[in-house]
Amino acid sequence: MASNVLKLRIPHENIEPLPFVDGMDIRETDDVLKAATELDRVAKDRGMRVMMWHDISSQEPLVDADSRSINAHVFDNETENESLYEDYEKALRSQIFRACRVETEPFWVNARGFHTDWRNRRLDEISLDDFEETCLVKAAIVIPVHLAFGQIGVAVFVSLDEGKDSLADEFTKFGKFFSDLARRFVVGYTRCSTRNPYLPNETLLTKREIECIRWAAFGKTDLEIGMILGCSHATVRYHIKRTCEKLSAVNRTQSVFKACQLGFVGAAS
Repeated sequence: MASNVLKLRIPHENIEPLPFVDGMDIRETDDVLKAATELDRVAKDRGMRVMMWHDISSQEPLVDADSRSINAHVFDNETENESLYEDYEKALRSQIFRACRVETEPFWVNARGFHTDWRNRRLDEISLDDFEETCLVKAAIVIPVHLAFGQIGVAVFVSLDEGKDSLADEFTKFGKFFSDLARRFVVGYTRCSTRNPYLPNETLLTKREIECIRWAAFGKTDLEIGMILGCSHATVRYHIKRTCEKLSAVNRTQSVFKACQLGFVGAAS
């Protein structure tokens, strides 16, 4: 089992102030290359290099206005060892991507454990036995970027010293700084590049509609939901039909999915 190491950072004089980095704002696709170049410079000035994904559910690479891969052409991740991050099947198996699905705060990781400011027991379930072989790095500072509609972006910072297997000091000094820059980049990139017609529009569901779609998300039938809520299955069917209409969903399954994306159905419900 992986070791989820809890270590609270205590501010001290060695922590670098968080300067404002000019050129990081992305308002249109033409800004992507400049922002990526600036992020690359900031990382390398601190002895690090960066790899980044705007959406780990997508096989589409992070690209500039000319459709060139940012990871390859700006962040210099073109070596054979970085092929993992151009291979979607391999990337899905990496402990870094898996951790970002259950963790929202920055952390650093090596073969000895996930090092976090706050204990996350779900990280304990991720084995790190083959970390270096799977992730192709000895240690990494990882910034999960959780966005609207359930989208997850990831920024990974690794040392330019390929033999370095601890980034505890770097995480203390630069973790917050890298987190702010990564979020700024991913949010800007997503807002100017996303043209997904399947994303739901903001809408208002009634309390009863939410109750019905919530139980539908747990796999309950209309009859079972009616028994739980004390109403007829026909009434349940009506509320779910109204939810589908409001969410512009084509069927019950898509209605549940869109309700989850908008936060009407949460994982802790």
